[in-house]
Amino acid sequence: MKCKKDFDLAAILVFLLLSFVFSTPSEAALCVFRNPDRDVYEMFPQATGYRSVIKKLDRKAQKQIEKFLGQRLDYDEGGEHTFYLVLKDEDVIGVIRPHAERGKHGIVEMVWAFTLDGRIKDFKIQRSRERGTALVRSEEFRRQFRAKTLKSAFTEKKSRKINTALFTPPKKAEKVSSLIAYSAKKNLFLYKLFFPEYNKQIVDASKSKGKKDSEKENIEKDKKK
Repeated sequence: MKCKKDFDLAAILVFLLLSFVFSTPSEAALCVFRNPDRDVYEMFPQATGYRSVIKKLDRKAQKQIEKFLGQRLDYDEGGEHTFYLVLKDEDVIGVIRPHAERGKHGIVEMVWAFTLDGRIKDFKIQRSRERGTALVRSEEFRRQFRAKTLKSAFTEKKSRKINTALFTPPKKAEKVSSLIAYSAKKNLFLYKLFFPEYNKQIVDASKSKGKKDSEKENIEKDKKK
């Protein structure tokens, strides 16, 4: 009877161990948007709604982003990625991307907000047990990322370390600051990859405006003749 109890106890321990081993890594690939009904409207006050969109990162695209980052993606970062399209009535006015990076003390969950011209609007940290988390949640740190684009040097070349020539990380928060900078770089690339049509809208609008301005200038010149 004692042998059976020992066997049952060992089986339970093995099951729990396997459950931990196989479930923990996937947390980085799948980041839950915990408070969309609050965060969407805080980041985009003019929004009237939102909807989720799933995009798939295939092997070809994975090679592209790894070349850009100078880093290999974690093995569970391929496959499906969830984004949220922010709506004002029927128009898309922005994109939100929940994302997670592995820190020293667990998963760091972030939410990125992007404008349609490929710029960072803001970011939030949903969960983190990393040292210095309260410091990187501050307005002083977050505003350094606003309006930055894919052309910005978020990290040192071929590194995950934050570029201190562009950003000033809080003291005692360098590691979590680097996670944020690397996440910004990675997700701006994914945004450009998955949603080229929204960036194109801004380009087309800009060209159209430039054309109208040029036509207006010509009309004014004709009047002066």
